Amino acid sequence: MRATVVLLSATLTCAAALTHADECRLTPKEVVTKFMTKLYLEKQPREAFETWVQPGYVQHNPLAKTGRDAAIAFLEPFFQSHPDASYSIKRIIADGNLVAVHSHARFTAAPDDRGLAIVDILRVDNCKIAEHWDVAQPVPEKSANTNGMF
Repeated sequence: MRATVVLLSATLTCAAALTHADECRLTPKEVVTKFMTKLYLEKQPREAFETWVQPGYVQHNPLAKTGRDAAIAFLEPFFQSHPDASYSIKRIIADGNLVAVHSHARFTAAPDDRGLAIVDILRVDNCKIAEHWDVAQPVPEKSANTNGMF
């Protein structure tokens, strides 16, 4: 009887692990690409965060609160009050479970809005974004070189 219980327990544990493995077939880069597309390009912050971000999401930007719900509470009104905001994802680079997204953000449709160069760094765990860092740099009017920021 005891051997049967141990065997049944081991079988159920393996089945649960396989079920979760079936759920998560995306690479960290694919997860972040889907998330950023939904967030930045489609401007659907609630759907992006509820689908692709862990509830205990850790935020390292000192101007933002930590947690998935805090991000949604900030970003929904932001996109509503900035309907002309636009993002252009330039490149997505992955190294293991860390993914960096280099993008160009503009918050108005004004022709003189050069925007910001942004790099988001996200840590993915079990097909969900668990942690976020970012840096932003204004696009200058003049550059010391002709290489461009993007």
